[in-house]
Amino acid sequence: MVKKPNLVKNQPPNQIDLIACMQCGYCRSVCPVFEETGWESLSPRGKLFVVKNLTTKNSMLERIIGKNLTAKIVRDVDIPLEELRDAIYKCTLCSRCVTKCHVEIPFHEMWEHIRIWMVENGIEPPEKTIGMYDNIANPEFNNPFMEPMEKRDEWYREDYVLPPKADIVYFIGCGTSFYEYQVLLGNMKIFTKAGVNFTTLGKDEICCNAVSMMTGQVENFEELARRNVENIKKRGAKRVVTGCPGCYRSLKKYKKYVKFDFEIIHTMELIAELIKEGKLEFKKPFKDKDQPIIYHDPCELGRISEFEDHGIYDEPRFILKSVPGIDEIIEFPNCRVDSTCCGGGGGMKAVDYDLSAAIALKKVEQAIELGAKTIVSSCPNCKSQMGIAIEAKKKEYKDRGEKFKMKTMDVVEIVAKSI
Repeated sequence: MVKKPNLVKNQPPNQIDLIACMQCGYCRSVCPVFEETGWESLSPRGKLFVVKNLTTKNSMLERIIGKNLTAKIVRDVDIPLEELRDAIYKCTLCSRCVTKCHVEIPFHEMWEHIRIWMVENGIEPPEKTIGMYDNIANPEFNNPFMEPMEKRDEWYREDYVLPPKADIVYFIGCGTSFYEYQVLLGNMKIFTKAGVNFTTLGKDEICCNAVSMMTGQVENFEELARRNVENIKKRGAKRVVTGCPGCYRSLKKYKKYVKFDFEIIHTMELIAELIKEGKLEFKKPFKDKDQPIIYHDPCELGRISEFEDHGIYDEPRFILKSVPGIDEIIEFPNCRVDSTCCGGGGGMKAVDYDLSAAIALKKVEQAIELGAKTIVSSCPNCKSQMGIAIEAKKKEYKDRGEKFKMKTMDVVEIVAKSI
């Protein structure tokens, strides 16, 4: 049973935004969770309605004019806190709701703030996310997947001898280090071929802690931020490059806790820069059998990064068009700032795996309708998520006695195969 805190006393963050929500429902039309479930309580306005009513004694009008018109009436909603928690956590944090909000509520930060507030007030997050947090905090792992620290550099340890100090530190990220090794090796090959003076943190790299921030468990965020920054400074880096949009955003948040002067960029920015400077020579065309390709804009790299600083949309498209043999890039009907989510963000897979997979499947089915053979992205998590959906689709076709071919790739993999 979830411990019930005094939610009326401990008011949530973004109070003005809670009041500003007009319950118009425009956000429902772009919410991937609402689209899949049809549950009003899981829509953005549904979540805000519940939070508002559980924490506010006075009506919206009373709070706006600053007078208590119904002092003897305490508004309440008889909903178990477990249900409230689950509603808040059944969200990919894709922030597409921001694009439809008429009163410009900053949902891209608000949902994270509400989760942090819930944890601080004794509402524990879903069990699997607690396990991920514990694994990150455990010095034996320092990653959410319980992978031994020794495995951090096993994919490249023998093939790449890296200097102890360099101008650029390649921050690989947990998912890429342990599972998406083709993306990791692709980046290593590209940087080496282009003559980039780079190194990695090796076994010293620890989780960027994006998972903890997304699930409201921020108690050790500052400590891990300091450790990563200290290890980066030891390498003498002027720039830090990462291919994971989650790491990209999390590393930028370190500035709130730790002082540093190195620049944080995404691999798409660095690779585009290398191409423009003539430091990458393409030798092999992309295979015709894997075309046409369709590009998926990751939520964190595009839309959310745009709200926080600047979105990265043009660089991956420029890189793909630079690869010989790629004459056309299909676009999803909703792309760039309006891109639909793959279902893998916000810790969703740990909260409701089936719902996460269903959202990804819808994205893959869209790609099939548009005639794509390869779904390309610039996020290892998006690649993994849509890869799972593609396998589910292959099984569906096989059960019908039909053949189905489609793959998912990172932009980095395409570049690495072509140089």
